[in-house]
Amino acid sequence: MLESLLSSSTISLQVHVENWQEAGQKAGELLLENNIVEERYIQSMIDGVYEYGPYIVIAPGIALFHARPEEGVKEIGLTMITLENPVDFGAGNKDPVDLVFALGAVDHNTHLNLMAELMRVLQDKQLLEMIRTEENVDRVLNMINKKLREEN
Repeated sequence: MLESLLSSSTISLQVHVENWQEAGQKAGELLLENNIVEERYIQSMIDGVYEYGPYIVIAPGIALFHARPEEGVKEIGLTMITLENPVDFGAGNKDPVDLVFALGAVDHNTHLNLMAELMRVLQDKQLLEMIRTEENVDRVLNMINKKLREEN
């Protein structure tokens, strides 16, 4: 599923942002541009961090923005951005963050396979370091897809 959702239109590399809110905005804009979510979903993702704190920082340097499906998700989707300069989310030893995902999930179950595949990618520290420094989207896609095929 991850292989079918990440594409050259859902990945942006070395994005310049000033803070975590802008990182969420940029990752969310890719969801919007790919017609995965309505515009209001982006603000809902950011509001969720204000309300519940930086729980979206799922590992050192990695954040996964998301909101509830009823906040404007049209179809399941995932975007990924790498940041030119890492930003703090207020997540303690998991800061700073330089790899940001945004998830649009249509319900509470259908994205579980996607999350399992994403976790397999995120557990490969060598792969993560290559993704963080890469400037070519096609090479990032090839690295991720190769990793997924190795695991099957």
